[in-house]
Amino acid sequence: MRRLLLFLKWITVPIIIGVVVWLSGIREIYAVILRSSFRVIVEAFALSMLAVGLTAAKWRFVIPTIKMAELFRTALIGQFYSFFFLGQASGEAAKIYLISRQSGSVGGATVSVITDRLTSFIGMLSVSVVGFALSSSQYPLQLQQIALAGLTLLVVMLIALRHDAFFLRAERLASWVEGRTSAYSSIVARELRTAIQQWHIATANPWRVLAGVLVGALVHIVNVLTFMVLAAGVGVRVDFFDWCWIGGLTSVAGLIPITIGQLASGGALVALLRLQDVSMVDALAISALMIAVNGMLAIVGAFLEWYRLRVRVAAPTQSAADGI
Repeated sequence: MRRLLLFLKWITVPIIIGVVVWLSGIREIYAVILRSSFRVIVEAFALSMLAVGLTAAKWRFVIPTIKMAELFRTALIGQFYSFFFLGQASGEAAKIYLISRQSGSVGGATVSVITDRLTSFIGMLSVSVVGFALSSSQYPLQLQQIALAGLTLLVVMLIALRHDAFFLRAERLASWVEGRTSAYSSIVARELRTAIQQWHIATANPWRVLAGVLVGALVHIVNVLTFMVLAAGVGVRVDFFDWCWIGGLTSVAGLIPITIGQLASGGALVALLRLQDVSMVDALAISALMIAVNGMLAIVGAFLEWYRLRVRVAAPTQSAADGI
């Protein structure tokens, strides 16, 4: 299975991208990209870093025991794994691993990541629904209905998971697991109880939950501004409210859990821009620039991960030297 995923990642995806670019005319796309200046790329990268910083600040609402600087670093390392490895799933797994090492609980780390993503999606879809409502362009009504249905489902899910009945059933499950004869039952039960406790911390205060959703909406607006900066750099003008739902649906497309999240996100961006009468070449150029900016974030995350692993390897060596 692992070899199959690597095959999909390193063989299939480049072939698909190459075919699309070849059919669209690589020279034309390159010429459009050259319209953009270095300043535009720097501005887009700065906005993307701001979005990561806001994400770290929102994440701290969920897990206040960890410093924001650590959460910021973890979010960037997650970008590295998401971009270069098995898509969004590997990035979230990396976040859970790093947070669990700092908090000492896999269950608590998992809940913190899930809660952070849940509030982010509610905020993002809220802005997307407002964008649909205020957009003056023509778009398929099915897209608006999908966004509204997704927002409703997530809000209902959040309310249901905050209900006392959910916590009661979760505690019963932990007690049932603890009563099993398996050697790992006590460990699993402990992690379940830690996860329940973390969920209490994350959702007990409704104002904290609302603040998380609002910051999630702000993160999406910053991402929308990033799209607008890149589009303006190549001479494409799309209304802000249209970008709100285009950016939201593009983010949803990027959630494909294995291998091709960036490709799906870029393809969705191209398709949605075509609905706004943006030429294929211009749309592909904007998509390529967005992938490049995400790649820059991933490279920063790669450096941070390299430094973390280097320090981790050096620490036991230093300890052994001190003991001599």
